[in-house]
Amino acid sequence: MAVDSPSHRPPSVIWSLRSSSTGAIANEKRASFTARDTSSSSSSPRARASSFINIPTSHDLQQNPFTLNSKARKPWSWLRVKQTFRRQSRARISLTISGGFVILYILIWTGGFLRQNHTHLRHFDNTIYNDEDHHGSSASTAGANSSSGIGGNHAKTLREQGQTCDPRIQQAIPLPPRILSNGTHDFDPTVIVLSFDGLRADYLKRGITPNFLSVANNGLEAEFMQPSFPTLTFPNHYSMITGLYPSSHGIVANTFFDPKFNQDFNYKIPDKSWDPKWWGGEPIWETAVHQSQKSAVIMWPGGESERPVRPTYHLRYKSNSPVLEKIEALLKWIDLPREERPTLMAAYISEIDHAGHWNGPDSKRCQRVLGEVDEALGVLLEGLRARNLDKVINLMLVSDHGMSYVTPAQCIYYDDYIDTSDLLLEESLQPHLGIRTKSSKRTLEIYHQLKRAQQKDNLPFKVYKRDEIPARYHYSDNARIAPVVVLADPGYVMTRRDMGLDVVGVHGWDNESEDMRAIFMASGPSFPPLKSTTTSSGTGVDTDAGDDDSGAGSGSESLTAGEINSLPPFENVELYEIIARTVGLKIPEGSTDGLHRGYLAKPC
Repeated sequence: MAVDSPSHRPPSVIWSLRSSSTGAIANEKRASFTARDTSSSSSSPRARASSFINIPTSHDLQQNPFTLNSKARKPWSWLRVKQTFRRQSRARISLTISGGFVILYILIWTGGFLRQNHTHLRHFDNTIYNDEDHHGSSASTAGANSSSGIGGNHAKTLREQGQTCDPRIQQAIPLPPRILSNGTHDFDPTVIVLSFDGLRADYLKRGITPNFLSVANNGLEAEFMQPSFPTLTFPNHYSMITGLYPSSHGIVANTFFDPKFNQDFNYKIPDKSWDPKWWGGEPIWETAVHQSQKSAVIMWPGGESERPVRPTYHLRYKSNSPVLEKIEALLKWIDLPREERPTLMAAYISEIDHAGHWNGPDSKRCQRVLGEVDEALGVLLEGLRARNLDKVINLMLVSDHGMSYVTPAQCIYYDDYIDTSDLLLEESLQPHLGIRTKSSKRTLEIYHQLKRAQQKDNLPFKVYKRDEIPARYHYSDNARIAPVVVLADPGYVMTRRDMGLDVVGVHGWDNESEDMRAIFMASGPSFPPLKSTTTSSGTGVDTDAGDDDSGAGSGSESLTAGEINSLPPFENVELYEIIARTVGLKIPEGSTDGLHRGYLAKPC
């Protein structure tokens, strides 16, 4: 290839051009250089190489009075001396400036190299460190308004209250380090969140989930995680990744009606459900993209919404998608180069919920599916260990709600008490009911009919106008919530005579119901095991839960009893900020700011 720029020429050539760049030689050499560049490509490499080495010939020296060869100069004059001095001065100045830029570049490059090697030294041999200066003012502090237990003050709208987490959890989760290493590759703080639809908290006490217990044994486990009301799939999955209650983010049920749009939302109809007008708040993957991090989402409710900011990587929902297919996708993302690798990965797994609905939470099929999902989790854990990433990548296991067994005898046929022919929309909150009509007068009439029927026969449900719904549900401040809501007591289902009951497992009840409890457990650099005290044997014994691997797969009493490595219960709206802090994201204005910071203090 012909050289077409001085920057591509050897240093000797550049110097030659500069020192002979005046008068006839300069003009002749420029013309000669251009002619050689446009010459036939058939010239030999040796000829092409010599063509850009501009060495003055004897003829050049005789013809040019300003060449450095003094023997060939014509008689001098003061004018020639001045011109020569000026040109040589300009050449020296140009050379000095160029040299200065070269020296500056070398200094900058050397400084960057030293900083990079200093960083490598800080996490040599898979050492994980905390960079306090990097996090600055986000160091955790305990909130003065924290309350014990779930419900009551703790369950108020935390955004309005501005309170932090339960102080019992304030020592659990440290700040994330800036960079981690598995010995061969650097990793930014990274988290994988797996949500198991319908995984009731006490399922893990059945002794058939060794891999779940391994995560708990090597990290942290909450006694349970309290879902948001209503305890349905779409509202809770979106609450977990926005930090907002359903009345705030707008997904108030799996199906509902919006009077502003005059349209109904149905999670089973993608053309209706993925329109961004339905989805409020800011999901965690959007927060990540806004802050220059990459995210990856597998079939998580809300992930397919056509919002302006989408996850970096996304696998669309596909029914009957095998769990192992999702695990394989996660491992492929982990294997990407650092500049392409997502730091936040979230996957939705539905198998346990399906088995619970169609066969019941205590059925043999539910047991079998639970074991199969645990085996798939084991594949992920083994994949992380094989890559030496089990202490580098954070893993969170959560669920959206529990499951209860029901029979036709537990059905409440509401068409026995009201005329349903003029209902605008019967919004099934399964097991509850939302009532909306074209006339507010008619809606109020139905409300009174149901109230009288309930009081007369002591029926197992409660009837509320929207503004009467108990505050602890955080379920009144949204027009998408029906004007009248009928809440069935735990274990009962609202339905019509012509509909009956086509499942044996149901969820959706009071979020404080024991059967509705969800799970939270996590392991990785942000979730070191706690040193706790257990009294399961009747005596208090200090136990370092992180030193014993024997609990993995054994269903050990300390783990299943929730007394070792156990956090107190917390609401699932806190999960958003836990995830954000784990990967170093700043919380946007109006989310659950300050909610989880007590979780993320340095461990004792």
